[in-house]
Amino acid sequence: MSRALLFSAAALLVFALPRPGLAEGVDRAPSTIDGVGMIDFSGKPNFGVGSWVKYRTHGSSLRGHQDDYTVTILIAGEEVWWGEPCFWVETWTTKGETTNQTATLMSYSAFGDTMASKHVLWFFRKNVDGFDSQGRPQVVLYARDPSELKLRVANYEEKPEERANYDTLGAETVTVPGGRFETTKVQRFRGQVQTVEQGDSTIYYRRGYTEIFFRTRQIPIACLAKIDVDDKQEGKTWLAGQSDQGPLRMLERAQGTTELMGYGTSGLTSRLVPEGARHPIPNRKLVEQAYSLPMEPAIKPLPRGGR
Repeated sequence: MSRALLFSAAALLVFALPRPGLAEGVDRAPSTIDGVGMIDFSGKPNFGVGSWVKYRTHGSSLRGHQDDYTVTILIAGEEVWWGEPCFWVETWTTKGETTNQTATLMSYSAFGDTMASKHVLWFFRKNVDGFDSQGRPQVVLYARDPSELKLRVANYEEKPEERANYDTLGAETVTVPGGRFETTKVQRFRGQVQTVEQGDSTIYYRRGYTEIFFRTRQIPIACLAKIDVDDKQEGKTWLAGQSDQGPLRMLERAQGTTELMGYGTSGLTSRLVPEGARHPIPNRKLVEQAYSLPMEPAIKPLPRGGR
C-alpha cells in the first residue's frame, strides 16, 4: 500500500491543493503547502494584516516513514480585486534547511459561504509562487477549469466513501509550544472498504482515517491548537470461491501530530506579496459587507501553567 496520508496534516485540510506550481502527491505534500486549507471559514475572520500562526507537524509509520516540518501562515495584505475585497495568505513550509513559499489571494466572501471549506478553490483569485528574472513576484490569475462550470450539483456531492463522520468529544485544556488553550475536541473519521478479485484470490482492504481537532477561536486564522491523526490500513486475502477466513492483517499504520508553535499580529514580513498590497483595505465596511459579519479580534491564550 502507498504511504499513509498522515503527515500532511492539514490533510488536514490542507493542504496540498491542486493549483499552478503546487506539488502534487502525498510524498511531496510537505514541499509546498498552501495555508488556505487551514483557514477556519466557519465564523468571522479573527485576523488582520500581519497576523500569523506557525505549526509543526511530525509523525511516523510502521513501515518506517517519518516526517517533520513546520508551516507558517501569514496574512500578508489585502486588496480589492475587480471590486471584490480579498486578502493575501502567504505560506512558508520548512523541512530541514529548505523553505518553500507560496501566496494566494482569497476572497473575503468565503466567510459568508457554508460550503467554503469543501470548495476552497472557488475563492482563489491570484497566486504567487516565485519571482521572475528581475526579482519581481510572479502573479498568476487563478481560473477554474471550464469543464467545472458545466458540472451539475450532483457532481459536487461527496461520494459515500469520501464522506466524513464528525463527533464532538467535549472540552479539553491543551498545552502546546504556542501556549495553553481551552479547546473543543472534534473527531473526524473517514473510512474506505474495498473487495477485489485478483487472479485466483479475493483481496479485502479497509482503511480508517481519524483526525482529532482541538479547536479554539483564541488562535487566529486556523483556530487550531493541535491535530492528532491516526491512519490505519488493514487487509486480508483468501482463495476465490472460498469463505472469508482469517483475521485482518495490519498493512500500515501512521500516526502524527500538528501543534501550534506560536502566533502573533506582527513581526513577520511578506516575502512574496507585491509591496503595494501589503496593507489593509482602508474601507473596512467594504470588507465586512463581503461576508456580512463584523471583524473579531483574536483572544489572548491562558498563561502557561494555569489561569
